[in-house]
Amino acid sequence: MMPRPVRSAAASHGAENPLVSRVAHAIAAHQLLRRADRVLVGVSGGADSVALLHILVRLQPSFNLTLYVVHVDHQLRPASAADAEFVGTLAERFHVPVIIERRDVAALCRKARWSLEDGARRIRYQCFLEAARRYTADAIALAHTADDQAETVLMRLVRGSGLTGLAGIPAARLTEGVRIVRPLLTVWRRDITRYLDGERLPHREDPSNEDVRFVRNRIRHELLPLLARDYNPNIKGALIQLAEQSRCDSTYLQASALRQWKRLARPSRSGSVTMTVRTLARQPKALQRQLVRHAIQRVQGDLNQFEFRHWLAVERLLEPSRSAHAPVASLPGGVRVLREGDRLIVQGKDEASPVSDRHAP
Repeated sequence: MMPRPVRSAAASHGAENPLVSRVAHAIAAHQLLRRADRVLVGVSGGADSVALLHILVRLQPSFNLTLYVVHVDHQLRPASAADAEFVGTLAERFHVPVIIERRDVAALCRKARWSLEDGARRIRYQCFLEAARRYTADAIALAHTADDQAETVLMRLVRGSGLTGLAGIPAARLTEGVRIVRPLLTVWRRDITRYLDGERLPHREDPSNEDVRFVRNRIRHELLPLLARDYNPNIKGALIQLAEQSRCDSTYLQASALRQWKRLARPSRSGSVTMTVRTLARQPKALQRQLVRHAIQRVQGDLNQFEFRHWLAVERLLEPSRSAHAPVASLPGGVRVLREGDRLIVQGKDEASPVSDRHAP
């Protein structure tokens, strides 16, 4: 189903609203969206995603966008069906086709042994990417805000994340050939609230956002207010600044590591990656870590559960005293890093056969 042209009052006002103008500038300045893009807009029904949809509808004529709404019903609450119905009605109001995906997230998380918080995120992104392939979308637009960025950086800091983790949520990244973009990443939640009030736009409140059993909610409702009250009233701004500085440094390191990757790494047809320990050990430690991270991403696809302690386990494999035997570092997601003589081998969980036969020079 192709979207009908939008000729609503919202569209006719275009970018006259300051927040809409700000988002339009961010989209153009960072090339988040291009003219004539087909864009899936992730809409949960919450305040942030409703505002994102409304703003993109207003910008649709100037960017010549084809919009689709995609909503994932996690089936975790009795009201989730009502959320899906609300999103469907909202999409119809804006004349945008809607895609509703329903998943039994609790059952899928139990089967995969994921936490509910991590599993829900994984399943949601999987649904977005599947819908993007079906509808040949160029981009998936998500409604993360500056508050989400600050919360993410603090959560990763508490967990002991490194430079890449402290860079926070990227404004855009390429995943499976689709751009995932976040046009609201510099917008504070309070500005979203004012925008919705001014436009008289309804939204749904998810009670799980108040559930402090989830780490992010404890960060949002307990730790950040404490830090703002007792230590730094501008703690969120400081965390955003930390993310920006970390992103600049991380981008430089990743580019340097990529140049070394082409010289050092030997990906196999089975998906594993082999590097020479002697050559890897000569690199600065910062580049060693980037190269190992890149290898893990190649075999697993993400680094969501990779922590500093996992890097330390890999680092021990590079020590000269380890060359006499074949130690193994077991990492999240079933990834294994093995030392065989002067070779460091990163394997995915599906590679169960002996590596010696498959990675001969």
